[in-house]
Amino acid sequence: MQNPTKQCLTLFATGLFLWLLWGFWSLGQTVTIFVSALVLALTGGMLFWQYKQRRQMLSTEHDYAGALPADNYSGPVILVCGQSDALFLSDQLHRETRQGWYIRVSAPTELVKLVTALMEHAPSLSGQTSLLYIVLPEQLTQQETLTQALLNWRRAIGESNQKIGSKLPFWVTVYLTMPRQTGTDLHVDGEHTPWMTLLSHQNEFQVEQEGSMSAPYSVWLPAHIGHSEQSLQFSLWLDTLQSWLNQVLVPQFTVSQAGAPKQTPSAWAIQWIDITSQPNNLWQQFIQEKTMLPLYSSIQTTDLLPLPDVMLRRLRHDISLSRTEKTLGAIGIIFGVFLVGALIGSYYHNQQLIRHIGEDVARFSQLSDTPLAPKQTAYLQLQDDATELARWEREGIPTSHSLALYQGNRILPYLHTLLGGWAPPPPPAPIIVQSAPEIVTLDSLSLFDVGQYTLKTDATKVLVDALLNIKAKPGWLIVVSGYTDNTGNPALNQTLSLKRAESVRDWMIETSDISPACFAVRGDGQNNPVADNQTAEGRAKNRRVEIRLIPQADACQGADNQTVSPMDDDTHSTQKEK
Repeated sequence: MQNPTKQCLTLFATGLFLWLLWGFWSLGQTVTIFVSALVLALTGGMLFWQYKQRRQMLSTEHDYAGALPADNYSGPVILVCGQSDALFLSDQLHRETRQGWYIRVSAPTELVKLVTALMEHAPSLSGQTSLLYIVLPEQLTQQETLTQALLNWRRAIGESNQKIGSKLPFWVTVYLTMPRQTGTDLHVDGEHTPWMTLLSHQNEFQVEQEGSMSAPYSVWLPAHIGHSEQSLQFSLWLDTLQSWLNQVLVPQFTVSQAGAPKQTPSAWAIQWIDITSQPNNLWQQFIQEKTMLPLYSSIQTTDLLPLPDVMLRRLRHDISLSRTEKTLGAIGIIFGVFLVGALIGSYYHNQQLIRHIGEDVARFSQLSDTPLAPKQTAYLQLQDDATELARWEREGIPTSHSLALYQGNRILPYLHTLLGGWAPPPPPAPIIVQSAPEIVTLDSLSLFDVGQYTLKTDATKVLVDALLNIKAKPGWLIVVSGYTDNTGNPALNQTLSLKRAESVRDWMIETSDISPACFAVRGDGQNNPVADNQTAEGRAKNRRVEIRLIPQADACQGADNQTVSPMDDDTHSTQKEK
């Protein structure tokens, strides 16, 4: 996957995570802001790292530009590791044959760079790429060097497999000189000797010449080496090579080592050809140890060793996805993780909604109407719940409750039914507390002469003060009551008190704009004294005129004069035309 695609996927994943964080999860505003800032910082760091990796990749691609095949190359691509110098010229980075494209890898450190550059340059070639390890036993002189080299190559191969996300086929080719002592000539028509191959699922070597059918070793040997002594020598030589491979080379591939994954070859190829041997090489040491016979040194007779093209069509590759398929797969995984997180968040919020409304319904149902306040509080809470659900139904369901998990459309009709089945009882009738009537008491001697009911000429000031304190109001009756002391005839005192009350009323009607319908007069005579009539002071206090306001629904509405009798329990008004 190319870096621009990785950067787009990084931004895509970041956007979905932020949507998940703000739209579906409830972590609190402080935590959400902190996590968002952290994610954005990590995303910025990752994009910067991808940018630097991209620049490094472009540099690597430039270094291997001449060695990489075209993006549309359809043949096998072989990365040649190990002792690969014998297969290439000194300045040659790759060799192309009719069967495949061989790329030279001089050191383990170059393998990771080359694999990464190849996948970036032509990711579709990953299903055609394999790793070939070249072994020339006659040029290995120290066991420790071989061990360390193979560990380095194993680490590089493991890292390369991690880079591309799949395991590349790993196979080994061995080039070895056939000793002249055997007297065996394996050349066919002057060409190279046939290849001896072995796949991981096979029990016997196959002998194959390019352009011909392969044959099992047991069939090929008597057909091509008829002499029994030569056949025996060749078989012993092959068995010795197998022993060397199993005892010296194979354990180096499979021994456990931290950071160096085991590498089990999926195929072997052996080519008998003259190789320039090193003195006291590992192969010679092994032969001498087994047979006590020295080996003659050999010299390579060809400029370049033959390439194992016969094996290419028989290699098995892991199924590899194209760049588009990998990108779509990554998008699918990212969106799948987002969808799972969103479903979890939506499920949680909807469960919280159901639990919250369920608690409100249970509380409302359990409360009785007495006392009323808790029941009304629960009723108002249910109204708020119904209002919120109705608003969501009109304006759209919140993101945190979406993804087909919202249950509000089922809850809302039930809430409406529950709210419609109960109404708060009407409030109790208000208790009207009537204030005591306002009373203005006037001294009769300041208003009238003794035994008279005509107002004095200087009584105006006293009456004006009384008028200022009395204000007519709808529903209130102005009652003017006259009183006397107990001196004289009671009947005459009653008449006198009534006449005096009427005089005061008449003056107030004439002087103000108060309707006559708002007045009532009483003559109580010597009844209802406020002081003792046995003293002069007491009799003076009892001679009075009282003006008071008392509530009466039809006050200020009558048109006829009413005279109030002191014998009546209720107050009646006397009214006349102004």
